[in-house]
Amino acid sequence: MKLRIIMCVFLMFGTFKISAQETDKIKELNYAGNKILVPNNCEAKSEYELLNCNNTDIQWLYLNEEMLKTVPTQFLNQFGSQSIVKKESYFKLKSFNSELTGKKFKLKSDGKVLYRIIVSGVVNKQPLLLNIGTENDITKNSDLNEFLLKFINVE
Repeated sequence: MKLRIIMCVFLMFGTFKISAQETDKIKELNYAGNKILVPNNCEAKSEYELLNCNNTDIQWLYLNEEMLKTVPTQFLNQFGSQSIVKKESYFKLKSFNSELTGKKFKLKSDGKVLYRIIVSGVVNKQPLLLNIGTENDITKNSDLNEFLLKFINVE
């Protein structure tokens, strides 16, 4: 039950967009203690998520060590069982010199092909689940946009 609540909240972040007033705009993201500036043409929903920025969504959910053992696997299994998932494959990347592992999903929705990468691991001693949605198939660093290069490197 706890995992379903976490998953629902995590997925909702990717489907709703809330406009902030100019004075309330978030100027930087906090990713495992790393401060990353929000690109000029993008708007952060919180310090932990950036939605629809150059056709990319990125969010992360902090976990504790115990949750890191079970939540990512359960989350990946539930996400992979959705009818819009057409293909899934193992995926590994580096984030601030830490290895994160999980899966890349190829999705088809409304005739459009999208990709979602969901990986987990520990970055700067902080266990987390990283969720990246994009229109581009990411297989190597040259597939990453300038913003994603601030977070990750593909192995």
